[in-house]
Amino acid sequence: MASGELSRTDFVGFLSSTLTAAAAVSRDGAVHFVCMDWRHIGELLEAGDTVYGETLNIVVWVKSNAGQGSFYRSQHELIGVFRVGDAPHLNNVELGRHGRSRSNVWHYGGMNTFRAGRLEDLKSHPRSSRSPRL
Repeated sequence: MASGELSRTDFVGFLSSTLTAAAAVSRDGAVHFVCMDWRHIGELLEAGDTVYGETLNIVVWVKSNAGQGSFYRSQHELIGVFRVGDAPHLNNVELGRHGRSRSNVWHYGGMNTFRAGRLEDLKSHPRSSRSPRL
């Protein structure tokens, strides 16, 4: 939410401080997945460069429906994948075994998909007013 109210420099500072707090309580070599709108992926990458040991990838999450908004309605979200510290990250996907594969393009339904169970899923979504507050 801070991206709309802050200057670019202040938003990078905000991201740096919050990601630093998350990294401080994470194990060396842990992997963080950080979602960001396409308009601010540059700020995320800039902050990530100062906080993390390495940027591992950028994932594109392709959602089943486009969201509301502008002329070009987003049907995707970008996810920065970062490694905390210098230890190697754990890679336990075992590519090719058990039908598993890994790509940096994910096809998962979004929260605005109209389907059975949608209301239950919306209750647990972080932006929902009905979700539990921690």
